[in-house]
Amino acid sequence: MEEFNVYKRGTVKASKWTTRVLSVHSHLAIAAITSRDAPKDKFYQCMRVSCVHMWPQYKQKHVKEDFDSMAVKLTVRIKGTPAKIGVREERGTGGSIKIYRYTMRGPEATKHTWMLRFRNYEEFEGAMRLFQAMKLSEQSSSVTTSAETRRSTQGGEETTVDGEIEGLLPRSIIPGDLNEGLAPIREHWQQTRLKRDECAEA
Repeated sequence: MEEFNVYKRGTVKASKWTTRVLSVHSHLAIAAITSRDAPKDKFYQCMRVSCVHMWPQYKQKHVKEDFDSMAVKLTVRIKGTPAKIGVREERGTGGSIKIYRYTMRGPEATKHTWMLRFRNYEEFEGAMRLFQAMKLSEQSSSVTTSAETRRSTQGGEETTVDGEIEGLLPRSIIPGDLNEGLAPIREHWQQTRLKRDECAEA
């Protein structure tokens, strides 16, 4: 799973953001986040992702800052069905193999909703590309499926999925055209960095 250092908005105090680690597995369409108090617990809260809203797709009421600020543009709203993720590692002649497995709750489960903020544009875009690569399913019952992530001795990585959910839909997890959505955010980030560099040289 790919990892990103992010900030998570508080569920009680919307103005409070805490440091977390976000883990994303695009092949299984799952995401996990660490606890505020236990940063080593990578699977503290997990979900099978159903939708990701970038700026300005989510409502302005979900953030307290200026809606046109750089911080808000690096913020996303993620929704999904609660899940439990397990992982084990096996070693072979070609390198280690990480086998991820998750169990998803049924439709009656209360959905997870995360407001996450990335520290820079590069990691933000990288995460959005992973979310964009996810596939959706209309599966309504509890589901168990797994994937193998093979890490060779040369450092390469390949993922295969076992027990893949049937009825996968072409609908994207991120609404609209991702490249078009990223363009104004990237431009703002580049302008912000340029101003920062100019101030540093002054």
